[in-house]
Amino acid sequence: MTFDQILERAKPYAIGFVVGAFAAPIIAFNAGWVTTTSASTLAAETARIDALTGVCSSAAGRMATAGSMDLTALKGYDNRAKRDELVALILADIQVPADLVGKVGTSCSRTLS
Repeated sequence: MTFDQILERAKPYAIGFVVGAFAAPIIAFNAGWVTTTSASTLAAETARIDALTGVCSSAAGRMATAGSMDLTALKGYDNRAKRDELVALILADIQVPADLVGKVGTSCSRTLS
C-alpha cells in the first residue's frame, strides 16, 4: 500500500474529526449538556434565594395568623414600607447569609405584595 493510498483512506476520518471537533462544543452548549461555571453558580444562588424566600413568606403567613393581621393589607405600592418592616423582622429570625440578605428581602417583599 502506497502513501497516497493511505492518505486517500484516511481523508474521510480526518474530515470527520475536524468537523466533529468544531460541531461538538456548539451542539453541547446549545443543548444544555455543558454549563459554564458562572451559570452553575448563578443557578445555585437562585435556588438558595428561592428557598429562603419560601421560608420568609411562610413565616410572614404564620406571623400574620398569630397576630391576627391580614396579609392583604400589605399588598400594593402604598404599603411597601410596612411590608419591608415585616420582611426585615422576619429576616432577623431566619439565618440568611450576609451576601443574600438584600436579594432574599426583595424577593420576599415581592412575594407578599
